[in-house]
Amino acid sequence: MQSSELSVQGQNLQTLYNLYVNKRLAVNRRYQRKLVWSVEEKVKLIDSVIDELPIPLILLAQRKRGGVETYEIIDGLQRLDAFFSFMENKFSYNGKYFDLDTIGDTKARLDASEITQGEDKLSRSESLAIANYQIPVSIYRDASASSIDEVFRRINSGGRRLSLQEIRQAGVLGSLADVVRRSSASIRGDGTFSESVILNAMDKLSISRRGLDYGLSLEDMFWVRHDIVAQEDIRSSGDEEMVLDLVLDAVIRPWPTSGWQNRDVAYGIQRRIRTASPEDVNAAIDKVGVEELHQRILSVVGLINDVMSGHGSLGRHMVKLETYEKGTQRQFQAVFAALYSLTFEDGMVPKSHDAVRTVLDDFWGRKGLSIPTGGSSWGREKKKSLYPSVKKNLKKAFYKPDLQRAATQLNSRMYVESLLQGPVTEEPLIELKQGFCVLSSPPVEDAELFEQIMQTAVGMANQGKSAEGLILIGIADKPSAANRIEQIFNVKPLAIHSHLAVGTLEQINHLGYDIDSWWRRWQEKIQTSKLSKEFANSLAHTFRPVYYDELLLWEMKPKSVGKPITYDGRFFVRIGSSTREMTADDFLSHMTLHFS
Repeated sequence: MQSSELSVQGQNLQTLYNLYVNKRLAVNRRYQRKLVWSVEEKVKLIDSVIDELPIPLILLAQRKRGGVETYEIIDGLQRLDAFFSFMENKFSYNGKYFDLDTIGDTKARLDASEITQGEDKLSRSESLAIANYQIPVSIYRDASASSIDEVFRRINSGGRRLSLQEIRQAGVLGSLADVVRRSSASIRGDGTFSESVILNAMDKLSISRRGLDYGLSLEDMFWVRHDIVAQEDIRSSGDEEMVLDLVLDAVIRPWPTSGWQNRDVAYGIQRRIRTASPEDVNAAIDKVGVEELHQRILSVVGLINDVMSGHGSLGRHMVKLETYEKGTQRQFQAVFAALYSLTFEDGMVPKSHDAVRTVLDDFWGRKGLSIPTGGSSWGREKKKSLYPSVKKNLKKAFYKPDLQRAATQLNSRMYVESLLQGPVTEEPLIELKQGFCVLSSPPVEDAELFEQIMQTAVGMANQGKSAEGLILIGIADKPSAANRIEQIFNVKPLAIHSHLAVGTLEQINHLGYDIDSWWRRWQEKIQTSKLSKEFANSLAHTFRPVYYDELLLWEMKPKSVGKPITYDGRFFVRIGSSTREMTADDFLSHMTLHFS
């Protein structure tokens, strides 16, 4: 790491808060943890500021986000959140709140009713002293991803030690880390399409704590609701360790031992055991595909969620015990492996949710079905004898339908919800479309839509060498469009966070197509369009149907080919959430900035 990459300077909280307000502080979720500090920890930090004690430095990496210079937080996420949440009156210090009239940014937000002043205020001079408090800030300019990863690995901020799974995941690249990270976040409810999220959105994506109004409640999470993973284990990424075991069971044959040493080896940490190597694991995942495996995992979890909807905890349903402090992780793991195999290896589907739930009732009280207990490794030989028996019992609730229909109608509710979590409307790499029709009377095919989507896809791919975007069709851009679709096609919109899913099946049926013919039509249009052959083939491959309950959506994921591309000889880029055409000179400057 070259010294020229690093600059160190003192910045006061007022300056840092201005970056925050203008959404120029970002969190890379590939290696950063959630917000985990309690109110007590945050108050201690404010106490240090008031007593003028030194604070550990903040580490930032300079980045470009949507054409705007931003700063990615390498270390200091918890501290910055504590400072800014105090300055926004989300908690008090000794019963007193920061005076929002002290600095321009908090006063402007107060006047706009974006934040509210607490009743008992600190004095203006005390508040100003806090706002002017100097913090050492180190900024990496033009730092490589590998150097940032290495720095993060060496940091243990705030005296809070990382768990084994957090250490495994921290800054790691590769298919295993990718699918574990993404699937875990989606199941918890804090999944996002983009790895980079503005700090302002992190409270919506973090676990609530006593006295803090965060977005995610532990009690509402899949793992806790179903007595699978204990609450305290979620905080230390025990749910990600659970997902890691599910991933390994899904792709490795024979089923591997589940134990901490085997998990370490899968991530490339040397241990004196014989187990699947990182190369073997990543190759097995790549054979399925990271995106495909991610969606498969979510679909099985979603199926279990649907099966138990309105019928209580899965853990209590399949294990008739009085206490669940340790959860039912191994029981769930075995059931998951069987459901995964029935669905994706045998091509079967449930006869009904009731049928699956009936089979799962007191499942682990059946003769011949027992799970090893304790914290030791769960050996492959035990799995070899147990998993087929679990599958045989669950198979009673499944049948084999038409294979194509089964693949097409897989419910991807949890997957779609994870895509639309976070500040989607401000994301340059996400575009939502209501459907394929102009909502006239009668509705007709939108003749301009294909061209618009191709230009958007090119603009997304031109964001940089590693850019990957998402175009999702079947999501209304405003309530009036959703109401109009309900009037015309009798489709009841479904709320997904702040968006409305309206589906597209009725529209394509109205135009005289079924799912398969529409799918082929658009893939052919993409492949024969005015795109380069390389990009067209890549884009066409990503266009596919996705179900959100009974609503048919379509997704497309434009991905950079490592160099700038054009559409019909024209230059397109994404500026904020809009697609813009550029002149040749402007595009050359953009290309130099993002592809050099």
